[in-house]
Amino acid sequence: MTPDSSIPPVARPRSRGERLFGAAVQAAGGFVLALAALLVVVLVADAYPVLSRAGEYHLFTSTAWTPKPVPTAADPHPRPTFGALTFVYGTVVTSLGAVLMAVPLGVAAATFLAEVAGPRVRTVGRFLVELLAAIPSVVYGFWGLVALAPAVQKLFTLVGGPNTGGNGLFAASVILAVMILPYITAISYEVCRAVPRSQREGALALGATHWQTIRTIVWPYARPGMAAAAFLALGRALGETMAVTMLVGNQAVIGLSPFALGDTIASRIATQLHEADEPEFRAALVALALVLLAVTAVFNVAARRLLNRLTRDGEGGPRVVSSPASVPAELTPPDGTRLRPTPADGPLRSLPRPAVGAGRAGVWNRVAIGTFAAGFALAVVPLFLILGDITVRGAVALEPGLFTERARLPMPNRTYAEYRQARAAGTELPKDDLDRPVRRGGLGHAMLGSVMIVSAATVFAVPVGLLTAVYLAETRRSRRADAVRFVAELLGGVPSVVVGIFGYAMFVYPVWLGGRAWGYSGLAGALTLAVIMLPVVIRSAEESMKLVPEALRQASYALGATRFQTLWRVVLPASLPAVVTGVFLAVGRIAGETAPLLLTAGHTDAWPTSLWGQTPYLPHAIFQYSRGPFKDEQDQAWAATLVLLSFVMLLNVGIRLLAGKPNRPDGD
Repeated sequence: MTPDSSIPPVARPRSRGERLFGAAVQAAGGFVLALAALLVVVLVADAYPVLSRAGEYHLFTSTAWTPKPVPTAADPHPRPTFGALTFVYGTVVTSLGAVLMAVPLGVAAATFLAEVAGPRVRTVGRFLVELLAAIPSVVYGFWGLVALAPAVQKLFTLVGGPNTGGNGLFAASVILAVMILPYITAISYEVCRAVPRSQREGALALGATHWQTIRTIVWPYARPGMAAAAFLALGRALGETMAVTMLVGNQAVIGLSPFALGDTIASRIATQLHEADEPEFRAALVALALVLLAVTAVFNVAARRLLNRLTRDGEGGPRVVSSPASVPAELTPPDGTRLRPTPADGPLRSLPRPAVGAGRAGVWNRVAIGTFAAGFALAVVPLFLILGDITVRGAVALEPGLFTERARLPMPNRTYAEYRQARAAGTELPKDDLDRPVRRGGLGHAMLGSVMIVSAATVFAVPVGLLTAVYLAETRRSRRADAVRFVAELLGGVPSVVVGIFGYAMFVYPVWLGGRAWGYSGLAGALTLAVIMLPVVIRSAEESMKLVPEALRQASYALGATRFQTLWRVVLPASLPAVVTGVFLAVGRIAGETAPLLLTAGHTDAWPTSLWGQTPYLPHAIFQYSRGPFKDEQDQAWAATLVLLSFVMLLNVGIRLLAGKPNRPDGD
């Protein structure tokens, strides 16, 4: 809660340390604004060679994408064409398809949890939804490649479709729907629970059934929030990279068939930026990133405006209450708030029992309740399928050498089969061409590289994030503070591949060096991940500081403490557990990122010794090995996926347990 105007002014800081700290807090707020401006400026500058001649390159008017045209006798000096309509089409089709599949399912699941389920089922259900949101994108892509795509191909065969291996626009839409489902469910749940208790009581007192209360009271009140959830999910789907790249087919064609292969803006950037050795080629890909940034920003701002309709005090809406730090920042509204009934509303579990209903009303009530329950069951099924597949297949492939060895040439399939049999039977291992026992490689180098990159990103992001959170939580409301908060929220919604392009243009091939390269490095990857991590740290830390009771601040001021002393000795110690929880959530957020590192960190099969050169990382190994032709590589991908998913899940479960059960006024 922001200090109100009733608190008397505090004297100026009385020491040099306090003045320096105040300057650092102010500078951190300004840094966030400068970072957002720099992101846009760098991307525009890098894309300018193509944007300034968009008509000449047919950027928005053609489907032809020929960045490296082949000279012919008729045209010995052909000009490249960067027609982006194919990728725009693929992005729109996959994203809209995902939203159309996920919104009804997410609203049904949220309605079941908010209006039908008991407290225990509600708690477990929300926990499962949060776990589904914590799964890294590359894990979704790998599971989709080996489990979802074959199932989709069976469906294609059943209806007479082509043999594409199950890949294509439809498979990409399905995996995107699974990925955005937690966002829709979580936000829709919150806005449903925000409906005032008095309105429910009035409907139930008149004899309304559960379904009639939901249809006439809950849904109309929560409709703006549900629309905001759909907009946020659409923005998330538009910028998704790795899962779509692994499933969409990566073909620059426009196909109206549901079986068609295709490509999206994000996947085209991820797969071709390494090939962009010409300035125009690179500028065209950056221009695509700018389009993606603009579109996602529009949807995020629209969602924020819709949610603000539900969070305005004094206009009949519910009171704003900060979210506990145990909930991932991605599952809260863009302004970092949770929507809850006011204390006067009381716990919803004490509502009058709804009427069972007779005749047609009773039938519709039972059908609706059954539909909501089925929607919730379908929403959590992917979680168990993914966890089950990865646990079973990953455990079989897990070996100590995975952690202690670096990558080696994969074994041929026949040799690998003999190796597995010998390991299972405890007999002599097969021999290589030099009559030596075969030695299997591992991914220890990638695990070490991931630890190094994530640790460096944390060191970069946490101090700036905490200082900015202090500025937002302790500064009286002002235009600058509102601007910093708004920009931080927008940064949190920027697609990771766009942040990767920014890191590429800043640290790999700096735009101001005129084409001279610094090269791929773990440091470039860490700085890029820090940009992704920063909004999560700011949001969670600010909300944690706001939860410190105002009485503690006033007591400190009454004893003559300065604002710095109050912050250092009262606010920060009281909010420290929640702040640490938020930092760990941010670490979990970046631990599975692939696209930004694909564009900045490079990759090597050697053990990393520093962050100054190309640095291996585990998500890239999963991405690379999952598409390999050898059984040895695929099994290592399963084992690596189990390791990555176990780390992310344990981090989220541990944070949830350490944070404890939130004290919610709705009876959860």
